[in-house]
Amino acid sequence: MSVRQRVRAGAASAATGSPRLARALWPVLLATLPACMQEAPLPPPVAEATVRVDAKARAHAELAHRVRRFLIDRGARGPVAANDERFRLGAFWRARADTHHFGPDFHARARVALAAPGAPTQADTALRALQATVDARLPHWQALVDYNASGRMRDDAGEEGRRLLPWAIAALDAIEAAAWRYVDAVESPPTRE
Repeated sequence: MSVRQRVRAGAASAATGSPRLARALWPVLLATLPACMQEAPLPPPVAEATVRVDAKARAHAELAHRVRRFLIDRGARGPVAANDERFRLGAFWRARADTHHFGPDFHARARVALAAPGAPTQADTALRALQATVDARLPHWQALVDYNASGRMRDDAGEEGRRLLPWAIAALDAIEAAAWRYVDAVESPPTRE
């Protein structure tokens, strides 16, 4: 018998035997069908904990992205960095006016990040430190920004600005350092406390 004849014979015998095979497998198919149509089981609790940690990490990443917009890149020599350098050398009218980065939106997003489910991380600690620094130091910086915006420097020849300058520089330096610590904590590999 040639190979071709054997293939034809096998196909013919399979065709004649298939109704018997189908009748034999029908009860097995009916028994397994309801199991196939059931919903998949819920993931184990470990998977839920991972999702919660991811929610915390995501909230911190979004807030750190917003805080990073405030920061002057380390080593950058752009126009903001140049103005900031002049400000630190005594040009109080060059004070950065971007205090809005730490307004009510910052505080609301910080509360969300800290309240997100998951174990406390180093980012939580750094964010709490940043919040405390902003609460303590922002009013000194804001006072100089408000003074500059008011135009009072024409009336007093900048005397009040020179008085506010050291406080504003210290406030800006402290906030920037705390913001860098927070961004670095968010961008570093996570560790548990």
